[in-house]
Amino acid sequence: MIRFIAAAASLVAIAAFQPMSAEASSAPKSATTTTASSKALSNGCTYGPRGIPTCGTYVGAAHGSNSDPSGLESTIGRRLAVHRTYYTGSQVTNGVTMARNDLAAGRLPWISFKLPYSWSDMVAGRGDAWAKDLATRFAGLNGPVWLAFHHEPEGDGDIQTWRKMQERLAPMIRSRAANVGFTVVLTGWHELYGDTQYRLSNIWPRGVKIDVAGFDVYQNYGVVKNGVKTTKWTDFENSYYKPISTWAANNNVKWGLGETGITNDGAEAKPGWINQVVDQMTTYGGIAFSYFDSSLNSVAPWTLGTQTKLNSYKDAVAGTPVIQKAP
Repeated sequence: MIRFIAAAASLVAIAAFQPMSAEASSAPKSATTTTASSKALSNGCTYGPRGIPTCGTYVGAAHGSNSDPSGLESTIGRRLAVHRTYYTGSQVTNGVTMARNDLAAGRLPWISFKLPYSWSDMVAGRGDAWAKDLATRFAGLNGPVWLAFHHEPEGDGDIQTWRKMQERLAPMIRSRAANVGFTVVLTGWHELYGDTQYRLSNIWPRGVKIDVAGFDVYQNYGVVKNGVKTTKWTDFENSYYKPISTWAANNNVKWGLGETGITNDGAEAKPGWINQVVDQMTTYGGIAFSYFDSSLNSVAPWTLGTQTKLNSYKDAVAGTPVIQKAP
């Protein structure tokens, strides 16, 4: 991926369910006994307090400008398993409200926050009170939440300072919120194919537990830049899923796509692409797939705005697991 594709993720939030039709379920890959600290997923497997599933892939989306996704859910006849939203450092209340609404609807909130201070200030402790308050507020919710801080950092500053910021915040958040999964979201392209300063071995947080590694990888086919249309397909399986899954297994971290999308031209050329890459992700152990159904900050038409895309997305979500609705 190149940086202009990654820029599709930089959203400024606008904060904002109801049960949908009966959801299809499929037999789990492996039987799992529900314990007092785990709950049953719709596919028969379980998920822990931080929302990590024992099998299957959550399929969800970012929708509009942090918009209520119930309309999309009505269209596809199923609730989103994961709902991706984005906030600034001053919008914690908005994020908590959205997470509470998502949990009541049976969606796992996956929230990105920009920070109230610079990376270096956060490393020095200036943002500790902000982070502790945030953790306490999310800990009060009745269900799991995934949090990320300054996703897609490549090119935004000294990457080693960003790494140290993650190392400071991860234990601070996880120790105060047993229901929060700490996630780190990167572009993927930079880590695998870009400048060596961004290699995972160089920037991955050290000595702390990260629950989920997220990667924002888009299908380049059909993207127009400087009047030229890209006709080369991004090979998700071989270029991303294989190396990421191997790295994740070696580093004891779960992984998923924090954002992805395909152009209208791409969807017409390969109508089943979304369904295909979700199936491949499950094969390689990815636990979350979030489609970028938004036109904000986009260099291409990623939204699920055509019937072809909607059909493929509907096929992709069929039988995938969802969490229980919070009481």
